[in-house]
Amino acid sequence: MLNVVFKRYSYPATVWLVVLVAAAWGGNLIYALGAPGGLAKEYAPALVATAMISFCTIHGMARYGGRLFAGFVATVFLIGWTFETVSILTGIPFGTYHYTEMMAPFLGHVPVFVLPAYGVMGYVSWSLASLILGHRRARLDAHGARWVPVLASGLMVIWDLSMDPLRASVEGRWIWVDGGAHHGVPVLNYFGWFVVTWLMFKVFAALTHRFAQQAPKACDTHPSWRAVPAIYLAFSVEYLVNPLTGHGLATDIIVNGQAIKAQVIFLDTALLAGVTMVPMALLGVVCLWRPDWVRARLLRSDIKTATRTGGWRWNR
Repeated sequence: MLNVVFKRYSYPATVWLVVLVAAAWGGNLIYALGAPGGLAKEYAPALVATAMISFCTIHGMARYGGRLFAGFVATVFLIGWTFETVSILTGIPFGTYHYTEMMAPFLGHVPVFVLPAYGVMGYVSWSLASLILGHRRARLDAHGARWVPVLASGLMVIWDLSMDPLRASVEGRWIWVDGGAHHGVPVLNYFGWFVVTWLMFKVFAALTHRFAQQAPKACDTHPSWRAVPAIYLAFSVEYLVNPLTGHGLATDIIVNGQAIKAQVIFLDTALLAGVTMVPMALLGVVCLWRPDWVRARLLRSDIKTATRTGGWRWNR
């Protein structure tokens, strides 16, 4: 049913996506401005989650259709839950940590609400990577199957660089038992995050090769692509605004056994988001109108190889 809607009414669908992007930005802004322990901190995440999940569902259905989009969600949930559980029990691949009761309810050792977070950020990162590398069609060719998972995993990691210290060290939603060099978060976490998310995306890339013929035919030209950089950037709104609220100056926290002001983490994560997430979203904007820009500059060696061997061909 949604596929029919998108084929006939792409403009209204795009308007809804813009509304959802605005809701996600607004929800993250409210969360950043809210006082610690206040109502804004309690209820703003529901607005953000609703907007993000709705966005991913609409865009995913337009690009892949119901069956393949469900395959993405199932892949992310299964692999994410498995490696979260393994790491909580063994310390591999993320490090030794455990979730606090703030994250209840749980599915085994993993909070239920972590899985939608995997799905949302995973799909947004996958979509932005597809946009930047010029692979908007549902089915990836050999080159897309190689590079889109790599870039999507990188986009997940740079998000986690800002998110994890805030949620763990400042808010105490999970505890890193042995601390870590990045404001209480071990560096191993980010290597593990890259590997696990890369595995998710590689599995889904294989699914696109098998089932993408069932996807909507016009998914590569659908106007909903224009909203992808903005929805990725929505995650950074909170991180960029945090240092301006003044809450960090009034909040003392313990990181690696030492007392510091939360403002230290607010400033560092804002800087990280500003030099990583923001430029990648802007690159996505450039690639909306110049899809060959990255291909010509960052992947020149692969283009030469393809020309010489008669290998992959680019999709738009």
